[in-house]
Amino acid sequence: MNDKYDVVVAGAGCAGTVFSTRLAARGFRVLLIERKREEELGPDSLDLVDSEAFEFSGVGLPMPPEACSQIRRMEVVSPDAATRFNLDRFPYRVVDRRLLARRLMEGALEAGVEVKTQCIVGGAEIDNGFVVSVQTDRGNFPCRLAVGASGLERVICRDIPGGMGIPRRLRNSDYISIYRETRDIIPGALENGMEPGLFKYYIGRYGGYSWVYPDEDGTVDIGTGVQDIPGAPDPREIVLGYIRSNPSVGEKVLHRAGGRMPTRRPLNTMVTSGFIVIGDAACQSTPFISRGVGGAMEGAYLAADAAAFALEAGDVSIRGLWSYNYEYIRERGAHMAALDCLRIFLQNIPEKEFSWSMAKGLIGKQEISSALMGRFEMPTAQSRMKSIIKGLRSVPMTVRFENALKQTQKVLELYCQYPREYDPPEYDEWARKADYLFEDVERI
Repeated sequence: MNDKYDVVVAGAGCAGTVFSTRLAARGFRVLLIERKREEELGPDSLDLVDSEAFEFSGVGLPMPPEACSQIRRMEVVSPDAATRFNLDRFPYRVVDRRLLARRLMEGALEAGVEVKTQCIVGGAEIDNGFVVSVQTDRGNFPCRLAVGASGLERVICRDIPGGMGIPRRLRNSDYISIYRETRDIIPGALENGMEPGLFKYYIGRYGGYSWVYPDEDGTVDIGTGVQDIPGAPDPREIVLGYIRSNPSVGEKVLHRAGGRMPTRRPLNTMVTSGFIVIGDAACQSTPFISRGVGGAMEGAYLAADAAAFALEAGDVSIRGLWSYNYEYIRERGAHMAALDCLRIFLQNIPEKEFSWSMAKGLIGKQEISSALMGRFEMPTAQSRMKSIIKGLRSVPMTVRFENALKQTQKVLELYCQYPREYDPPEYDEWARKADYLFEDVERI
């Protein structure tokens, strides 16, 4: 296998296929490697994908049956279920992930991407500080640029020396464990309290969240995500516990999915010489609510533009690929880092205090909306003063929340100052400040 590809992409998820399609459409020779069979791509489940991501990445909005239904209303519920409020805006679409994966793969093949399925990536070959080849169980594939899009597995990342900047492993606390089922609804249940099109989002439970979404087609999607830390409950038991206690939910399981997802801030750098990382492998899902498809498509779009420019210029060094880091942080990553501050703070609040804070308006509609919409907005001075007055009965909690908001603002400001070009001393200083800020966040 002496033929050298322009790009070899490890992973045919949403990020990998969007990236591959854009590069192949520009005339580059692209190899897309996937360990699954083509018909197994995409989980057999429904998912929420932000509408803006389809438009941003040029993928095109999903149509039925890929777009399954329309959420009519979203209700956020406190851990004790005593406080509820409706969101004014909920820009997500319910999408069949397997049909979306099929559409993206068809687009990649039409663009000229070469695809090898049932091929297992084992690592990368490094030469003089550059990734120069992707190693698999079916041989090595030399390339000018390698792309890590293998999601949670992060196979190429794990093979890169630590000195190349991209972390080889993430902490367990950077992940959330998720389980979901779609089942039929017992006839008559829709007349007994289940409102079709109402997405109920239970926030702050078990350091994470749960949801219930009855659809007009007579099915209900039930799921939960819990922080992946010692002593955390099994998300499957939470879902099954709800099903056992709710006679409206039927016995037939239509879809089932689960696993772990990274929910932390973006990596300090997503590039090194000869290598780019995208999607979940680059921690591009929305913190706290673990919605990864939209971030993966947006990240892949930006990475493809930077990769094309670097390949055309003949410079796939860190410096040549750096514009991907800068553009992603500017477009999306700064807000993801700010929201990660809120995630860390909210996940460390006991459920009783979380419920009290929502009841008193200390944690209000704006903060929860920011976490769900993926854009952090600092509360106005007037709204913060109202929250402080309401929270005077619990001064320690009020102080902690105020400190968390201040730290979140500092993080947003720092990420908006991300280095435009790769200058090692400037970048090292920025990364040091970012790491210190998040150490402080975890102590609040």
